Amino acid sequence: MSAVTRLARALGRADQPDAAGIFIRRNDAALFELARQSDRRRAEGGLLGPLDGKIVVIKGNIALAGLPTTAGSLSFIAQAEAADAPLVQRLKAQGAIPMGHANLSEFAFSGLGLNPHFGTPRNGLDPDLVPGGSSSGCASALALGIADLAIGTDTSGSTRVPAAYQGLFGFRPTMGRYDSSSILPLAPSLDTPGPLARDLNGLIALDVALRGNMPTSYSALPQRIVIPDIASLGCLSSEIEGLLLAAAARMRESGWSVEIRPFAALEEIRALFERFGTLVAAEAPGTLARFARLSNPAIDPNVRRRLQAALPVKPANARQLMAARKRLQALANRDLQDALMLLPTVPSAPPRLDTVSSNAARFAQENTRALSLTMPLAFLNMPSLAIPADAARPGHSLTLTGPAGSDSSILACAGTLAPLLSQLTTETPA
Repeated sequence: MSAVTRLARALGRADQPDAAGIFIRRNDAALFELARQSDRRRAEGGLLGPLDGKIVVIKGNIALAGLPTTAGSLSFIAQAEAADAPLVQRLKAQGAIPMGHANLSEFAFSGLGLNPHFGTPRNGLDPDLVPGGSSSGCASALALGIADLAIGTDTSGSTRVPAAYQGLFGFRPTMGRYDSSSILPLAPSLDTPGPLARDLNGLIALDVALRGNMPTSYSALPQRIVIPDIASLGCLSSEIEGLLLAAAARMRESGWSVEIRPFAALEEIRALFERFGTLVAAEAPGTLARFARLSNPAIDPNVRRRLQAALPVKPANARQLMAARKRLQALANRDLQDALMLLPTVPSAPPRLDTVSSNAARFAQENTRALSLTMPLAFLNMPSLAIPADAARPGHSLTLTGPAGSDSSILACAGTLAPLLSQLTTETPA
């Protein structure tokens, strides 16, 4: 099928009522020109690579030439961008068709994915549930079959949570693996681009393209897998705890070395956040104040409440968090040594959309819950891959993670591990 035909079908699908809220803005004429160029290359036998002609959704906080970068907000005036973000330029150099801007939680500051300004994207597995955020539009576009691939961002879990809620692969890389310039920031010490895909091959193709000229190797496999014990993970639903136990049993049956034990860094991070607040809360108010007045009533009330709860910003707290971060990263690396770690991506199934959209206290509670496992890994700068354990069941996702710089080992390991984790038979723990 030609790229033009595929694009026309994708745009038609995107304009269906059940896809409302997925996109903030698009430039369809420019997309068709890129598709025609891809078709000409195909006809001449000169495709640029595996992404040539692929439709890649771009999150609405990443610069696209000719479109304003709003990050899903109406609280400030954004001018049309003069140029694409460098990572989008890399995709175009590979022949990809960047389709966007995709919708998101306002300012990328929520793990649930709601947006009252541009609509909330539908969860492609269950429309009664939240889509996950903040990269909600990216995930929904994939789950509903509109696009081939997506580029989101991840500060505290914004690629991994929507991937978990909608049966997708979502990756948070080691910071610096991809160029993060020309992305509207939230918390610079944590922000990074991150790819999403329906399958691992698509995600790896994005990883190769986004890395540019960096050498690529996906051959190193770990000898051991560490699974944190329940005390280290905090409160899990019985369903997700059963999923984790089933994964451990399946891996051992298949010859993997699996060790379930305490992981001290995770427990210490929970105590640290309770005392000093989170790092994203320490950085976001000052970062976003450059764009918008934080008390502006045009900001999503749930986002505004989170921002105002973090005020006044306490520099001493931020210093304590950064000092502890370095120590805990070293502790986590010593604990893992040559192993990778497996844990649930989210602690429970996604909440119902109608419940959190009508109840501010429930929204705050469920948002904290959604990010409770992804946020500590971001704090530790541990590259993390959300893997669907059952792509048809929202929230049934496991994360493979490791020390900073182990990205390629994680992706290589996932090639063997993901088939074992699919269609797990879960059991409720005794």
